[in-house]
Amino acid sequence: MTLARLYLYDDKRSVFHTVLGFASAFLLIYGLVVFISYLVYEVREKEAPISTIGDVVEFIIGYVAGLAVLLWLALGFYT
Repeated sequence: MTLARLYLYDDKRSVFHTVLGFASAFLLIYGLVVFISYLVYEVREKEAPISTIGDVVEFIIGYVAGLAVLLWLALGFYT
C-alpha cells in the first residue's frame, strides 16, 4: 500500500499520464500506437524503474477509464 502512495500520482505529470491514457482509448486502434510510443518514452526516460512502472500504471488507469466510457456510450446508442 505504501508503494502505491509513493509512485502513483506522485507529481503533477501523473494527471497528464492518466488524461493521455483516457484520450488514447478514444483513438481505438491508433491508441495502441500511442501506448507503444508512451512505453518507449518512459523506458528511455532517466528515472527509477519503479517510477516508470507507476507512470505506466497511471496511463493504464486512464485507458481503462476511457474504454469504460466508450462502452457506456456504445451501449447508450442501442437503447
